[in-house]
Amino acid sequence: MQFPTAPTATGQHWYQRIADVRSPWIWLAYLPLFGATWFGHPPGVRDLIVSAVGLLIFLALYVYAARAPARRALSASILIMALAFAMIPFGGNWTVLAVYACSTAAERRPARAAVQLVGILVLVSVAATILARLPWYAVAMLALFELMVVYGKMAGMALGEKHGALLRAQEEVRLLAREAERERIARDLHDVLGRTLTLIALKSDLAARLAASDPAAAEHEIRDVAEAARGALAEVRATVAGMNHAGLGREIEASRDALATAGIACDVDGEDLAISAEDGAVLAMALREAVTNVIRHAAATRCTILLEQEDGAARLTVSDNGRGGDFREGSGLRGMRARLSASGGRLRVDVSDRGTQVTAAVPAVAA
Repeated sequence: MQFPTAPTATGQHWYQRIADVRSPWIWLAYLPLFGATWFGHPPGVRDLIVSAVGLLIFLALYVYAARAPARRALSASILIMALAFAMIPFGGNWTVLAVYACSTAAERRPARAAVQLVGILVLVSVAATILARLPWYAVAMLALFELMVVYGKMAGMALGEKHGALLRAQEEVRLLAREAERERIARDLHDVLGRTLTLIALKSDLAARLAASDPAAAEHEIRDVAEAARGALAEVRATVAGMNHAGLGREIEASRDALATAGIACDVDGEDLAISAEDGAVLAMALREAVTNVIRHAAATRCTILLEQEDGAARLTVSDNGRGGDFREGSGLRGMRARLSASGGRLRVDVSDRGTQVTAAVPAVAA
């Protein structure tokens, strides 16, 4: 049970919370039935005073239980049932309080303990009605009504718990989605900027060497650096916006230029192969990372880019004649592997003394 505040963090006003069947206040609508027996037998002053005091005690216990229902259900339900029995001599409809006692007991946790407590209270209340010489149908109606109220309460609580679990699951999904988006942006920024920054560094070094002997060529290289920086900025913006879909053909040309700047010969085979835009976008990012690694780490003089489509897969292979040897997979290759895996593809890296070969494959989609 939770008490309403106005307004609440969920946007509900106090009157909306009162109307909520999960609110403890709405169930107090049953309390006026305590005086139902007085219509045929008007109470005396003493009965009214004692009944009023008893109802005030009940409300105090009700509020006490409502503030921490799972922890206080046992003591509160027993005290309310005892109060119901104490009200028998004063003419009020004490069975109303017995029903509230069973309803409070239903909130005990775990649920098995609640069922046991409710069972005991129902048996005790039935025994009390028999001792009070009430008609058999009154005994049966009390037991039935107590069980119906308890069933409704426990079903509502179970629904509330499932609703809470669903909300927590939705929040976890939102957190995972945000984390996945951050990882995507980080992975894409790494892939986008890695080769471009490498190219900028190479051209800047070349411009520095040419500055004294060939100022015109150095100026040309500096202009290329500026153009590469502007292109990188546009790609970063597109990546952050989630709209970075590199074309494979454009990426091949960019890779060829980057390798040439680094003094690495480049051979391309299968460039004219018809590959769908979806597959091409995934392979383009794989090509960018593979070529960046060749430029930065391989110390190679030749790089071969092979595109082929067979066995229902589009395959990209990037080979170099670099130093190979010891190999450790870095964040770039891990990002490439994650991207390919998300597309149903796979990544294979073969390292030997003759160089490194990176193969990226994705299920072929009709072009």
